[in-house]
Amino acid sequence: MEPREPRDYEGHAQRVANELGLTVKAAFKGDTCPLWERPCKHQHGDRYRVTLRKQYTPDTCPGKPCGSGCDHANSISFDYWNSMHDKAEGKRPTVYNILSTVSSEASYPTDPDEVAAECGEMKPSQAIRIAKFAAKLQAFFTQAELEKLAEIQ
Repeated sequence: MEPREPRDYEGHAQRVANELGLTVKAAFKGDTCPLWERPCKHQHGDRYRVTLRKQYTPDTCPGKPCGSGCDHANSISFDYWNSMHDKAEGKRPTVYNILSTVSSEASYPTDPDEVAAECGEMKPSQAIRIAKFAAKLQAFFTQAELEKLAEIQ
C-alpha cells in the first residue's frame, strides 16, 4: 500500500473561506486568562481578537434584493485563545485553527441546560457563555455555510 499524501488542512480551510467570501483576521491581545479560567492557572495560549467578515454579493446577501448599500451585519468578532503549544512555538492562529474551532463551537446547543447535558458538569455561567456564543455563530452563518465549515474538521 502506498503512503497517502498528507492532507492540506490549511489550504482546504482557506478554500472554504474563499468560497464563503469570508476573511479571517486575528489581532494579538496578550495572555489574559479566559473568563472560564478563574482563578487563572495560565493553562492557555495567547489571546487574540478574531474578526470574521463576509463579503456579500447580490446573490449571497441575506436580505435580497441587496445592492452596494447593503446594511446587513457582515462581521463578527470574538476572543480566541491559541494553544499553549503554539504560544511556546511563537505561532499565531491560522485560518484552519480558527475556522475549525468556529465550526465546532457553532454546533453546540443554544440552551445552557442542553450544553451542560452534552458537555458534562460545568459552572452555569460557562454553559450560558457557550450557549450564547453558539447562538451568535448560528445567527451569523447560514445553515449551508455551517455545513461548508464542517468540512474543514
